[in-house]
Amino acid sequence: MKNTHYHANLTPLTFLERCGRYLSDRVAISSREGDVDFGTLLKRARRMTALLRNLGVAYGHRVGLLTHNSPQSIEAHFAIPAAGGVIVSFNPWLPSADIKKQMLYSGTRVVLASAALLQQHRELFTELSGHIVVLLDAASAPGDIDSKFRCFDIEQHKYDSLVPLDRYLRSEHDPIAINFTSGTTGNPKGVVYSHRAAYLHAMGQILMMNLTAASVYYWSLPMFHVNGWGHMWATVAAGAQQVVEQNVAQATPASLRQGIAAYKITHMAGSPRLVRQLGDETFAPSMLQGLTVLTGGAAPPPDLVDGMQRLGVELIHQYGLNETLGPFVMCEARGEWDALPREQQTRLRMRQGIAAIHAGTGLRVVDQDMRDVPWDGATLGEVLMAGNTVALGYYDNPRATESAFRDGWFHSGDMAVVHPDGYLEIKDRMKDLIHVETPYGWENISSLEIENVASQFPGIKDVAVIGMEDEQQKPTIILVYEKAAHAQIDEAAILDHCRKHLPDFKVPAHAMEANIPKTATGKVVKGALRDEVTKRRTAELGVA
Repeated sequence: MKNTHYHANLTPLTFLERCGRYLSDRVAISSREGDVDFGTLLKRARRMTALLRNLGVAYGHRVGLLTHNSPQSIEAHFAIPAAGGVIVSFNPWLPSADIKKQMLYSGTRVVLASAALLQQHRELFTELSGHIVVLLDAASAPGDIDSKFRCFDIEQHKYDSLVPLDRYLRSEHDPIAINFTSGTTGNPKGVVYSHRAAYLHAMGQILMMNLTAASVYYWSLPMFHVNGWGHMWATVAAGAQQVVEQNVAQATPASLRQGIAAYKITHMAGSPRLVRQLGDETFAPSMLQGLTVLTGGAAPPPDLVDGMQRLGVELIHQYGLNETLGPFVMCEARGEWDALPREQQTRLRMRQGIAAIHAGTGLRVVDQDMRDVPWDGATLGEVLMAGNTVALGYYDNPRATESAFRDGWFHSGDMAVVHPDGYLEIKDRMKDLIHVETPYGWENISSLEIENVASQFPGIKDVAVIGMEDEQQKPTIILVYEKAAHAQIDEAAILDHCRKHLPDFKVPAHAMEANIPKTATGKVVKGALRDEVTKRRTAELGVA
């Protein structure tokens, strides 16, 4: 559809055009490199766009992005689509071989990379000698990089200040980004999003978090993951300030405390594991009063939900997947909950919630026959999603697309119940439900329910529950935990704790201490955990 007086393509590119025009002197990004206002951010995005066009990037070309959280990553999220390209974000913590596989699979030929990661993955880029590398921070690069790779410095490039960022956009349904799934269910798939989805999702995030031009957003979420849940677009849309201070993996209570205090942070987002650091005793309660924190990727345990509430933090529990550009469901707190006992409030806030405003009514929980489950808080069904912010499909993978996106719905593979008030509660991944035999027949056991109980045992830092077959090939429940520093934990006591709070058939048969493997966003990689537990049990039994 051509633009007319009543229609314009929906694209997040217009967010920066607007702020660059009307809020040009307001701070857009703060970092250790200093402040960048919206006017300068727009100029830098245009310069990067011009360079990409001169390097041959055209409509539909995939452009890689390999960097830790940085101001340049925010610029690239506007410049790449402005050049007509599609953002392909790579997880900087992956081994070079995995990044190479994703680059080749996605057809990426131009890569925007930080000097540090270019150095870290030198072997990768040496093997891919035909690729063009654009240095996001050329000033930090060693002197021999230009001679080793085809590198270009953005700062040295000229640009046309009169060219709008959406000049090369043909349709709002064009792809804006490809993000690879975490791979917890096998080989990662490239999830494709449209400009329209990114625009409407950003509008939804503004409403979910109550972002305004007075907001100061602290980057504690990896930008590569689902484009940082779309928050670099949402914050620019609101005219808010973004603070990019550190590598997310290096976050500590001390660094978070320093950043929150120095910039008067109002908003942040991250996994429950990161949010837990806000409960460190070194935080003065007054420092966190009024802070809004969006969390997801894994269910927050009850002590975290209760603890944040006591500190005056508005903890918003959201649920979504790569295929929904992140947050799609939110636990929208109701005023009447405030009059309930604290324990009951916590249970209500732990649920994933209802469809967010940008999701509309595109949320269902259905049985195997595609019938909606009753709102009884007990009947399990699969979560389905549909709507403007759901992905177009998987890049160059029609079989996976047809399997997951069918009958007009995205089939999430997540199992949930719906409570009488309409609030959804995730119980498990379909593949992670544990099937055990009881005196009453076979039961589907939610690992999340057991994990929530076990996480309340003193000294437990993290916990994961998996189902495995025992020596007689009968299904059994295994609890794996990480203990807090200096904690002394008796495994028999953990199991006794579970017996006090769970029916007998849900109590784990074994508990063991081990490192719990997780993705960058805090999701447990249960396949890897099963492999580790199998090795441990085999060694203990003396089986060759």
